[in-house]
This record gives sequence, C-alpha cells and structure tokens, in this order.
Amino acid sequence: MKVALYGRRIDRPNIPYIVSLVRQLRERGAEISVHREFSKLLFPHLDTPEGIALFEHTGDLLGRTDFFFSIGGDGTMLSSLPLIRDTGIPVVGLNIGRLGFLSSVSKDEIEMALDKLYSGEFTLDKRVMLGVRASQPGLFEEGHFGLNELTVNKTDTASMITVDVSVNGGFFSRYWADGLIISTPTGSTAYNLSCGGPVITPDSRSFAITAIAPHNLNVRPIIIPDDSIIRLKVHSRSEHYLASVDSNFVNLDASVELTVQKTSFTFNILRLSPHDYLNTLRTKLLWGSDTRNANKFAN
Repeated sequence: MKVALYGRRIDRPNIPYIVSLVRQLRERGAEISVHREFSKLLFPHLDTPEGIALFEHTGDLLGRTDFFFSIGGDGTMLSSLPLIRDTGIPVVGLNIGRLGFLSSVSKDEIEMALDKLYSGEFTLDKRVMLGVRASQPGLFEEGHFGLNELTVNKTDTASMITVDVSVNGGFFSRYWADGLIISTPTGSTAYNLSCGGPVITPDSRSFAITAIAPHNLNVRPIIIPDDSIIRLKVHSRSEHYLASVDSNFVNLDASVELTVQKTSFTFNILRLSPHDYLNTLRTKLLWGSDTRNANKFAN
C-alpha cells in the first residue's frame, strides 16, 4: 500500500497519535510519503525518518499514492484540494481538529481504520466540486476549484456591492448585498449556513445561491441544478471586490466577470462505515437538540 500524509500543524497532545499512525503503517509494510512542509513538523518526533519519501506537488502523488491521509480538521482537508486536484485519490480524513464534519476518522480509531483499509472495507463518498473561470486572462486559470463555495464580497465596510447573476445564459437576478455565495452541498453547512442558506444533502445534485446581508427583504436563498452555468457581474463603488474559492482570496477589478460550473471530477472522501449524512447533521451540528426535552425524546 502506498500512503501520503498531509497536515498543517501538530499540537502537542496529538503527537502520540500521529507517531502511532506512522509506526503502524511501517509495521504493515506501507510505502509512506509526507508533504515536505508537514515533514518539518513530523520528523523531529520520529525515531528515524529513514525510508519516508517527500512530496510537494500533484505530480509527486501520481502512481505512488493509493490513499491520501489528511491529518487535522475539515480546514486541513480543504487545503489539500490543490494537491489532490483531479487525481481521484481517496482521502482519509483523520480528525485531530474540532468539528470533523468531513474528517470522519477519529484519532482513537487509527488501528481500526488501517485494518479496514487493508481489507477493503470502505466506500467512497464522491463530493461534487465547483470550478471558477474569470473573464480576464491569468485569473482563476488553473486550480481554482472548490469543495465548499465561491464567495464574492465587498472590499470595505462602507457600501454594498451589486451582483448581477445569470444562469444558463439568461439573466436571473440583481443582488444588493455585502456579497454572494455559490455553494455546493458540501459547503451548504459552512458559510452558506451561517448566512441563512439551506442545508443540501450531498446526493441532491444542486447548488445554492445565498446573499450575504441583502438589502432586499424579498431576497431568499435559491437552489438550482448543479449542471447550471452561473455568471456573476459585480458593480462596486470601490471598483474592486473580493472573490474567494473556499479560503483562497483574490482581489479583483469590478470589470472581471466570473463563471461558475460543476467540475468534471469529484473529491473522493473515504468512509470506513456506511455514511449516514442525516445522522452526521444531528450529532455534529446538534440538529434538533433541545435540552428542555433531552430526556423526553431520548432513544
């Protein structure tokens, strides 16, 4: 088995778990490679880094990676997208963060997780992604795709921006707001949810368009098919606006128009047990939780 390890930080309480992961992989004869920046944090805690290769780019993973371990929380998994890209490599989310909505393997389940990997007892949760193109050459040309969302925001605290939205070549609506979110089902529980947008189950084949602090009382989030082509034209008094794909921000001139559509590839999250999305909502986001009736409706 060929395994790649990726992370962004190692907190002291989690060192034993990550060292244990490496040790168990070695005992099982796995070929291990570690992201170069992560190796600077990991190697000082290993008895010896001998036999562990390093990788930096997507090309380094091709042909030498069966499974990609994202070690951290959901933010770490999102930051791995530029490395995974369209390779289809299954991602194992080892949750040493807080929420762990995407990263489903807890640090106490490492041995069990490896047993299931080696025995083939897993499924792939294929998540839809969105890609972004800009009308100005050199912007969003390569690698600008997101698992969560595209967001356009105003650049200052003074005035709102106006966003003209077209869907499949036809004008849809003009938004006066602080910004606008185009969300995938995965991102529906992120910024979209914080702005009053709907939660979308991963198999719904939909995107959500949600305004950020709209100035129109009749503006509501809307669900559209994920095979739609969405075009955004921003008008701003500052003549600039911010565009972000997941957490990657770019300051753009207001003359730059953006096109959003589903990518031809998916992000493959490895699940070690049948994935019940609604159960995840209930347990991770405390869906329907009410301490007044905790005993009354307990299972």
